[in-house]
Amino acid sequence: MQIKIRDFQVIERADLLLGGLVLVAGKNAQGKSSVLKATAAALTGQLQFGLAKKDAKALVRNGASTAAATLDQGVETSAVAVWPKCERSTTGQPLSLSPIAAGLESLLDLSAKDRAKLLGDLLKTDPDRDDFVSACIDVGIAEEVAAKVWGDIEVKGWDAKAADIADKGTRLKGQWEAVAGVKFGSEKVKVWRPGGWTEDLADAAANDLSAELGEAKQALERAIAAQAVGQAELDRLAAACAEIDELKERSIEARTVATRTASQLGDARKERDSLPPAAQAVGLTCPCCDAPLQLSHHLGGNQHLVKAEVIGADELKRRRDAIASADGKLSRLKGEHDAAERAATTAQIAYQDAQKAEAQLAEARGKATSATAGNDVATLRTRVATAETRLKALTAKDEADRVAKLLTVNLAMQAIMAPTGLKKTKLIKVLDTFNGGPLRSLCEATGWRDVRIEADMGVTYDGRPYEQLAGLGPQLSSDQYRVYATLQVALAQVQGYGMVILDGADVLDQKGRGGLLKMLRSTGMGALIGMTFSAADVVPDLEARGMGRAYWIDGGIARPLGEVLVAKSRKEAA
Repeated sequence: MQIKIRDFQVIERADLLLGGLVLVAGKNAQGKSSVLKATAAALTGQLQFGLAKKDAKALVRNGASTAAATLDQGVETSAVAVWPKCERSTTGQPLSLSPIAAGLESLLDLSAKDRAKLLGDLLKTDPDRDDFVSACIDVGIAEEVAAKVWGDIEVKGWDAKAADIADKGTRLKGQWEAVAGVKFGSEKVKVWRPGGWTEDLADAAANDLSAELGEAKQALERAIAAQAVGQAELDRLAAACAEIDELKERSIEARTVATRTASQLGDARKERDSLPPAAQAVGLTCPCCDAPLQLSHHLGGNQHLVKAEVIGADELKRRRDAIASADGKLSRLKGEHDAAERAATTAQIAYQDAQKAEAQLAEARGKATSATAGNDVATLRTRVATAETRLKALTAKDEADRVAKLLTVNLAMQAIMAPTGLKKTKLIKVLDTFNGGPLRSLCEATGWRDVRIEADMGVTYDGRPYEQLAGLGPQLSSDQYRVYATLQVALAQVQGYGMVILDGADVLDQKGRGGLLKMLRSTGMGALIGMTFSAADVVPDLEARGMGRAYWIDGGIARPLGEVLVAKSRKEAA
C-alpha cells in the first residue's frame, strides 16, 4: 500500500510505502506534518483542515496549480484527494480511518459532554435492557414495569423518558399533598394519619365502613320521618326566615326610596309646567281691532287673552332647550320612580313571606313530637357523622398509601435514570474496564505512567489532571503528548482500525520516542509517525531493525532513509 503526495503545502513529492511503523523524519519546517495531513485527508475524506473551501488554494504548494494525495492499494482499490477543489474519490474499498485514528481529532479537544457521548458510542457505556431491568429489580421494581419503561426509552430516548418520569413524580407528589393536606416528605409519608383516624381503622375495610354508614343514615331517616314535622321542612322554614330583620330593613329602605323618587318626579313636573311656550302664538285676533292675541301662561292659575308677544329667535332656542332638558329629566325620574316602586313592592313581598315563614316555624316547633324523639335524632346524627368521619379517614389513608406506593416506584425509577444513576454506574464500570485494560496495557508497553479517563470525563496521567500537565507554550508538554498518543491508539483499537497517524512526537525525548514505538509494536497496528531530527544519521533505521521503514524529508521531497544515508556516505567519501 503506497501513498503518493504531490504539491501539498511545502511538499513537492513524497512516495511512502505504508505498513508497519513508518517514520517521517526531518528538520523543522520541512513538511513532515504536511505529509501526515495529506495522508489523513486521503484516508478520512476531511480535506479542508478548518479552511473555507474558497481558501483551500493555501493548501497547494507555491508555483503549482493543484495538489493531490493518492492512496494506492493495488488493482482497482484507491483513494484520491485533490486540492484546491477539496474533493475525494475512491475505487473499490480502500483503507479508511476515523478522524481520531488519523490524528485530526482528539478526545482531549472535546467538552465533557461530548467526551461522554463519544465514549458512550465507542465503549457502549449506555445501559442496555438487561442493565436497566436488573437495576429496577434490585430496588424492588417489578420486571414487567421495568420492561414497559424500557420499551418507552427505546421509542422516546433516555432523556425524554427520564423527563416524563420526573413530571409524573411531580404530579404524584401533588396528589399526595392534596389528600394529606401537608407538603410531601419521605418521612412524613411514614407517620402521616388523616383527621379522625383511630388505630382500629388499620384493620378495617372500606366496604364494611360504607355499610355501617348506610345503616346509620337509614336509621336517621326513619327517626326524622317519625316526627310530626319533618326536619327538612323545619330547615326550609328556618332558612326562609333567617334574614327577616334584614328583609324588613330592605322593605323600609325600598319604600323610602320610592317615596323620595315620587317627590322628585312631582317637582320635575311642576318645573316642566312652569316653562313658557316655545312657539309663536297664531290664530287668535281681537274682534274689535284685529290685533293678535294669545292665552296668558300662569302655573296653577286662570288663563286669559292678552296681546300676543313676538318671541325672538334666540329666546325661542333658549326655551326649546329648557323644555328638552326638562322633558329628559322628567323621563329619567319617571324611570327611576317606576324601578323604585317595583323594588319596594318586591322587598315588601319578601318581608311578608319571611313573616309567614317565621310564624309557621314557631308553630311547627311547638308541634314537635317529644324531647325523646329529638334526642334520638341528635344521637343518630352523631352516629352518622362518626361513621362518615371513619370512612373518610380510611379512604384518605388508602388513597395516600396508594399514591405513596406509586411515588416510591417513581422515585426509585428517577434515581436509576438520573445522570448520577445507572448511566454513571455503567460508565464507571466500563471506564474501569477500559482504564484497566487497553489503556494500562499501552502504558505498560511504553513504560509510561497510567493514563485514565475519570467518571467526570476528566483525563489524568499518573493521577494528575491533563490540564495541569501543560508547559509554558502552546505546544503539548511531553506528558500531555503521552496522554494524547495513548488515548488516540486506544480509541483507534476500539474503533477497529489497524493504523494511526501520529504527529508531533518530537516533544518526546529519546526514551519517550522509544516507548512510543514499543507501544505501537505491542498493538500490531500500522502507524505513520512524524518526528523532528537534526540530521538523517540520527534517525532510527526501522527497516534495519525489522520494525518498518523511515523517510527523510528535505527541500520538500521525501526519500527512504536508507537512500539518504547511502548518498551522504558517498558524498563524504568523495
